[in-house]
Amino acid sequence: EKANTVVRILRALDALGVERARIAPDLSQLGQRAIDKVAPELTAIDVACLELPWLLGNRSDTERSAALMREENFACILVLGGDGTSRAVASHCGEVPLIPISTGTNNAFPRMLEGTLAGMAAACVTRALSGDDALERAPLLRLLADGKEVSHALVDIAVVDTRDSGALAVWEGGSLRELFLAQARPDSIGLSAIGGCLEPLEPGAMEGLHLQLGVVDDPACVHVTAPMAPGLVVRIAVASHARFDKCVPVRASGGVFAFDGEREIAIDPERNWEVEFDPLGPRVVNVQRALSLGIARGFFRDGFQPHFAK
Repeated sequence: EKANTVVRILRALDALGVERARIAPDLSQLGQRAIDKVAPELTAIDVACLELPWLLGNRSDTERSAALMREENFACILVLGGDGTSRAVASHCGEVPLIPISTGTNNAFPRMLEGTLAGMAAACVTRALSGDDALERAPLLRLLADGKEVSHALVDIAVVDTRDSGALAVWEGGSLRELFLAQARPDSIGLSAIGGCLEPLEPGAMEGLHLQLGVVDDPACVHVTAPMAPGLVVRIAVASHARFDKCVPVRASGGVFAFDGEREIAIDPERNWEVEFDPLGPRVVNVQRALSLGIARGFFRDGFQPHFAK
């Protein structure tokens, strides 16, 4: 299905006059398989996989690909994956705008988007729009240790009551102790859905949501039923919650920090931990606005002449 999505993206880019596209390589050769399938149909676009010196089959491949696209001044990056993949790209893409397409497990940052429309929006950004047309800033959460940033998240930072670390998804609500959210929508799945089912953050809210988790069945807690993963709906106890727009201290003194659902950093109780809300994160394409502006500027009509080239 991912390969088919890439095929549909390439067809749209080619039909709308985009001259060059590159796909991040992976060990399963998803990108190359998509290219092989669609190549006989393409008329003008130069498409290939990025040349990376080696592949490790982990997040570093994604990060290096995003960095290379930034260095080569690409006009737009389409991201297929979940929150973790989007975070890996966003941390290395600089000011290159993103179109995040939901194909992962937890999908609060990327959205469900048909590949053809994603390709059309990317073509608009590349050939018909300029500057910040159709672009929005997504918020970020920054984890600070003794005042210095050590990591960040696009959607959520959680404190998990375990010493395990690594790329381990957080599934069990009972292990959560504290949760910081940059997004909280009722139509998302994952840790942010807890906030989305309790106190949603409207788009452009310019503030995050901080939750202290409690013990299930504690009558002093508010109990929320939320989708923690596809097909997994869990009852969660929330002891307290509040919005924040600057720095909030981490109250937990032990456990592991999870970023966008994946455990990574063990808490050192000797350090002063804080989470900062930053409204000026990566640039993201508003697909509907990009398509609307493209229509208004005659991009989809014969004879369109771009005022600039990328």
